[in-house]
Amino acid sequence: MSTDDPAPGPSDAARATSFGAVAAAYDAGRPTFPVDALTWILGPGRGLQVLDLGAGTGKLAAVAASLGHDVVAVDPSEEMLSVCRKRPGIDTMVGAAESIPLAHASVDAVIVGQAFHWFDHARALPEIARILRPNGVLGLLWNNADVVVPWVRRMMQAIQGPDSHGTDKFDPMPTLLQSDMFAGVETARFRHWQDLDRHNLRQLAESHSRIAMLTDSRRETVLEQVDAIYDASARPPEPLRMPYFTECYRTRPSDLANYRRTLDAPVAPHL
Repeated sequence: MSTDDPAPGPSDAARATSFGAVAAAYDAGRPTFPVDALTWILGPGRGLQVLDLGAGTGKLAAVAASLGHDVVAVDPSEEMLSVCRKRPGIDTMVGAAESIPLAHASVDAVIVGQAFHWFDHARALPEIARILRPNGVLGLLWNNADVVVPWVRRMMQAIQGPDSHGTDKFDPMPTLLQSDMFAGVETARFRHWQDLDRHNLRQLAESHSRIAMLTDSRRETVLEQVDAIYDASARPPEPLRMPYFTECYRTRPSDLANYRRTLDAPVAPHL
């Protein structure tokens, strides 16, 4: 996942809250996550209590639910969650990573797709450690477009601005390694593709925060560029295949986090 707007512009807070207005486009245009990626984070079993934090429209939560886990999706945007509620097997709650509306030691896993870079990490990481059970897992995932492909690079440059190189990846490793709440970060990468028609490609562009924050006239100029890229690259009726790498990070609460949790509250029982 790129941070969507590498060039100077609207504040991070404004961009982070811009997605509600484009919830439908986000759900239609953004890719899902590979099953193999989430299995690598959660393990091969079933029945875990899983929190999808910053869940948006529930793309990642839906994969977790399909794997047989009990899933709650938390997001600050009621508009995004209204789309998520249409998916089966997912409970939803309005809330933020910095103040998670769940009890101490109440989940086996916290998963975050395309959202960790928006968090206030100094506040969010202790909160995540607080709600994880001992030996629980935190999994971070980003779908990053493969900009080695020429049309994909042009597409991402149109979305991110003329001064970009088509990619602006967020690296969570420094944040995770500097935190005393987590230890032992592991990484993995998974390849997958998303089939898009002309309208879906436009919706993908519309779902990025930089585009959502533009004026109507400037937004339409970018979307016309996206349409032109589709017209030059697609071979209808075959869909245009958008290649992605899903970058995954897996870590567990540190001994210090587990000790602090026992001082604050007893471990919540499994339901």
